[in-house]
Amino acid sequence: MKTAVALAALVLAASCAQQPVQVAQNECKIAPVTTASIAGGKTRPASSLEQRQAEMQLATSQYRMSQLNQHGMFQNNVEDALRDCRR
Repeated sequence: MKTAVALAALVLAASCAQQPVQVAQNECKIAPVTTASIAGGKTRPASSLEQRQAEMQLATSQYRMSQLNQHGMFQNNVEDALRDCRR
């Protein structure tokens, strides 16, 4: 009886391991602020250098530090956005 249960558990584990796991890809939502984006006009896509500069500005901002003091590392939208860009 124990052998049958162990064999069934082994077969079940093996079948689950062979199925591909789909994970949503994180998307970096940090973008440089421009006058066009503030005015609601059509914006051009930001280059990777501009994207990284916007991340750096957010990472070193006083707003981020105040959010860290209030909320810590978890349940913090700024930290979540920065974490998504690093992946």
